[in-house]
Amino acid sequence: MDFVPDPGHFNSPSPPLGDGTLTVTIAGITVCFVGLSAELVEAARLRYGPFVSGDQPQHRVAVGRGEALYLDPAKSDYLRLEERPHPEGTVLLSSNFAAIRRPGGRRNELKLSSPSNEKAALQGIENCLRWIVADLAVQQGGFVLHSSGLVREGRAHVFFGPSGAGKSTVAALSPDCLLLSDDLVLLLKQGEGWRAATTPFRGTLAQEAKERGVYPLAGLYRLVQRREAELVPLSAAVSVGMVLACCPFVGDETVRRERLLPLVEDVARSVPVRELRFRKDPSFWDVIRREDRNG
Repeated sequence: MDFVPDPGHFNSPSPPLGDGTLTVTIAGITVCFVGLSAELVEAARLRYGPFVSGDQPQHRVAVGRGEALYLDPAKSDYLRLEERPHPEGTVLLSSNFAAIRRPGGRRNELKLSSPSNEKAALQGIENCLRWIVADLAVQQGGFVLHSSGLVREGRAHVFFGPSGAGKSTVAALSPDCLLLSDDLVLLLKQGEGWRAATTPFRGTLAQEAKERGVYPLAGLYRLVQRREAELVPLSAAVSVGMVLACCPFVGDETVRRERLLPLVEDVARSVPVRELRFRKDPSFWDVIRREDRNG
């Protein structure tokens, strides 16, 4: 049965797991986790590799032990995540962790159900990091997109869609491209244009060779699997709706409407957003190159 924390659950911070810290920077967004055990710090440093930094954090998260279970596991293979309001901020819940984010980055906490279980603990840290980065990105004029990002000839191509659309597939079919992510890409407005940033967030592909970087955004492609590769134009309204539907971790409807929606509308005006019908071979790149030359 679900254990939903009452408002007092986060008023008494849990004892830290240790005195270790981990700071991660993604395209200028810096988050620091404190109170980690030495074992968790080592495992997290291996996971986040080049994104581990000594930068001044914008957001600090104190990590401690939580309840044995928060949400009952989902019946499907997907992780169950729920965002809920809290008198002091916003709470993110899953089966094995609960996190609170307070305004201004103050006194934020992550409570882990099984801190000695390395896989479960890293999953809690990862989802807390995704949640915070998505929020900070919107505050700074960008957003996180459920997508696969690939850099070809110095420009980023971002392929988005729901789970199972083929994001990891197009990345696996593009070994000559630089991988930004096959799960979540950070899009940023810089000057008059949009750019795409490498993130440590992964889907199914090994990503140990990543390097931090930000690249000009060439286009957004909504993936649909078909027998032949084809690019189909989308109207402005459809483009905005499809992109917005793939923006996770920003659950507050006011924030989505007043802050996220204008950003999505801006990127849809600034770069081509098209439906990419593709089959499981690299022929979609020929279609993209041909369209770019004709455009």
